[in-house]
Amino acid sequence: MIYTEWMKYIKDDVKLNRLVIPGAHNAGSYGMGGMAQCQDDNLFVQFQYGIRQYCLRLNTDRKGNIVLAHGISKGDLFENALKDIKKALELYPDEFILLDVREYYPQKFGPITLTYKADKNKVNALLKKYLDPEKNAYYDFDHISDVTVGDIRNSSKRFILINENEDYEYSKNCEQILPWEKAVNGAKAEKFVNETLRFFDDYKTDGLYWFQTQQTPNLGTEIGVTRPKKLDDDLVKYFHIMIDGIANTPRYLERSNIIAGDFMTRDYSKCSQILMLNFLKGNVKDELKDEYENGLKEQAK
Repeated sequence: MIYTEWMKYIKDDVKLNRLVIPGAHNAGSYGMGGMAQCQDDNLFVQFQYGIRQYCLRLNTDRKGNIVLAHGISKGDLFENALKDIKKALELYPDEFILLDVREYYPQKFGPITLTYKADKNKVNALLKKYLDPEKNAYYDFDHISDVTVGDIRNSSKRFILINENEDYEYSKNCEQILPWEKAVNGAKAEKFVNETLRFFDDYKTDGLYWFQTQQTPNLGTEIGVTRPKKLDDDLVKYFHIMIDGIANTPRYLERSNIIAGDFMTRDYSKCSQILMLNFLKGNVKDELKDEYENGLKEQAK
């Protein structure tokens, strides 16, 4: 199935910051429910749908366990997420992932600032136990813009552990941007999918370009405080407008890189549309183009 092994179709000389990579926004929020839930399924299932970039935010539960977090909501054990990643990488040796891991960022509510903690030593111990970063993390590079798919393949490494402070052993502070504007990301679906495309003109980087395809519930916006699941129920009808806008605008297509969203395992349609951009960019090996294109279309039916 194309989605479990799509990276083997990609040319060696494709720069990582020009490879189109499906990502999962708040990848670890599965099972949280309500306002905190942004994904339906665990990381292994997400991998099977084509996700190769995961943002995992951490906190600590009352028992001292490192857990996945979305704000004040606490979810599955971080250990279980790492087990899922280990399983995926063992089953699919041609694939690699971008693993963006850090404590959940501080949140300010008026005079109150909420902070979230995940002991670095515990995180390192779990990473070592399940993913062995010393052996499997790709980190020996100066800038992410220098890295090609072939570089990672030839190194036999399996993932890049991204952390802006390099808090964890073998983690890397990769230049990346995640454009977000309260009014745009808080707009209703039909307006959002058109307005957000201008981010490709307004925000530029030589690093990883993390384009978000999900709205953000927020007070003072058009959508207000609405459950992400309900928002996505409406957004899926307009999702193709964002992808078509990228596909039909050469400068947007050239800059397209990480394209992340909510509820990425609803069906195969989101990842199918995203991965088809690699075909349009010329990222797919010539001899495998037909197999890649037909495989994506078939599964997405």
